[in-house]
Amino acid sequence: MNNIKDGRLLQVQDEYSDEFSKLVAGFNMMVRGLQAREQQSRQLLDSYFTTLAVALDARDPYTAGHSLRVAEYSVIIGQLAGLTGQQLDNLRKSALLHDIGKIGVRDSVLFKEEELTEEEFDQIKSHPVLGENILRQIEPEEKMAPYLGGVRSHHERYDGKGYPDGLAGTAIPLHGRIIAVADAYDAMTSDRPYRKGMDHDRALAILEQGRGTQWDPEFAGLFLAYFGKTGKSDKTDYPGRAG
Repeated sequence: MNNIKDGRLLQVQDEYSDEFSKLVAGFNMMVRGLQAREQQSRQLLDSYFTTLAVALDARDPYTAGHSLRVAEYSVIIGQLAGLTGQQLDNLRKSALLHDIGKIGVRDSVLFKEEELTEEEFDQIKSHPVLGENILRQIEPEEKMAPYLGGVRSHHERYDGKGYPDGLAGTAIPLHGRIIAVADAYDAMTSDRPYRKGMDHDRALAILEQGRGTQWDPEFAGLFLAYFGKTGKSDKTDYPGRAG
């Protein structure tokens, strides 16, 4: 019973007889019912996360599917890095919601085709913190806790020149370092109102050149290896708008 109270839905071995055996059978039936409800709750939560991501992407035809693709690329990197089970699921959900804070950015700024002013770019740069704040409003709070770090830190840079906190190296949360690679690749290869997407090989070359400065060298390297690429580029940075 204490195991069940703590969320470990273990069934009891029925090694008894008579009335106690019936009690054990009833106990196990209850556990099976709780397991089914827990599975249904997980499925509903998965659908909720996906719906939020699709709703966000639907706001802009240029970014349609962006969150789903970033989640897919992030899972690939996570698997290559040895993440499994709940770790991988938490990464996927963090990636699905990484841009949720853009709900708080004005359309006139988010979809502007001309160069952004400094004030407008500051608005764009606020979306990781806005996203974290949005998720903190969802209850129960502890259910959202595994996703906050990835959402807040996916625009940090490995060299400490990112935002919002200027974190560097492994001080950047794990999910943030992985999502940063996936987000940058999809942003570079997608069309946006202010530019055409670049081709696959050029985007990978920029990731290669930015390993250890803009992106975590391990996770960028795993993503490049997945595509069999180790090319170089004469461009050392990706200064484009937030993905």
